[in-house]
Amino acid sequence: MVLSREDLRFVRELFSRYYRLAPIKLPKDLNLREFAFQLLDTDSYIRHLSFTSESELRAYLVINTPKQAYYSTAKYSNPSAPDYSEAGWQGSEIMFDIDADKLPGCETQVLVEKVEVVTAECIEIAKNALKRLLHILEEHIGFSKDELMVYFSGNRGFHVVITSDDPEWLTLESIHRLELVDYVAARGLDLRRILRGTIKRGFHVAPPTPRDGGWRSLIASYYGGEVDDKAVESIAVAVDPLVTQDISRLIRIPNSLNGKTGLVASLIKVDDVDKFKFDESLTPFEGYAIIKPRASLNGVFLGKKVALSENVVSKVDISTALYIVLNGLANVIRYSLTSVKRVGEYYHQF
Repeated sequence: MVLSREDLRFVRELFSRYYRLAPIKLPKDLNLREFAFQLLDTDSYIRHLSFTSESELRAYLVINTPKQAYYSTAKYSNPSAPDYSEAGWQGSEIMFDIDADKLPGCETQVLVEKVEVVTAECIEIAKNALKRLLHILEEHIGFSKDELMVYFSGNRGFHVVITSDDPEWLTLESIHRLELVDYVAARGLDLRRILRGTIKRGFHVAPPTPRDGGWRSLIASYYGGEVDDKAVESIAVAVDPLVTQDISRLIRIPNSLNGKTGLVASLIKVDDVDKFKFDESLTPFEGYAIIKPRASLNGVFLGKKVALSENVVSKVDISTALYIVLNGLANVIRYSLTSVKRVGEYYHQF
């Protein structure tokens, strides 16, 4: 999708202003990471870039104003090598991706054909899944809170990145990373083998208790009575297996802007997941814009009702205008950016 000259100027000013002071979160070993960007005027990506400092990266963001900004889960001795065989892979962090629209009970709203907006209700469903995932990662797999980087994707869900420096985790192969997915998602779990055991020599399998290992203790923690497949489904966490198994995966830079929504991919402290809200606090921009919609739009975005008619010039808040423009649904006529908030600063205390 190609934006008009005026729309590009609008988006670039907002993104550039944000990145001047944005509390972006970078890995302490950023010199070992590959960085990749999608620019606003192209669908292609620029890859195999490397930076040696936050100030160097920030200057790139301010000047080039990418639509999307990423760094690699992988650590390389030569991250800017054009061929991965020459990059010198040293290991990769483990990432989990929860998408709200892939979870049972989530119903997205359609603004216009092929453009769906995730709802606050869907994000709450994803947040509950996130809490279960964090419980499993801490209590069952043994990661500390300091090793878990949690953040909102800026659009449809949440990411959790295992930032452990332990080489045994960093060098896990894809097949072993999939075993982690199997565990948290209960893939292949046979209840008959862990709950309904057969009588052997006069003995019954004991009921699960919180002291048991594995899924027996998970089930005991969540359910005290009869357990069936639906109960297990309510505990399991549906994560994207392709993300977790990928040792060359790109991570959206935490506290960067999501180029599909204009919202901040906000960091969240593990203990503060319940405080996260899908509302206008996720946008750093305050002001208004006069736009001309390319189609009639009806829906709710960040708690605000959007009701616009095709080709009818309308005034909307600037965050709504940014979302609509980024999705090619309107053209900007003029706008007034009154302030840029440091969204994510609280969550930046990770």
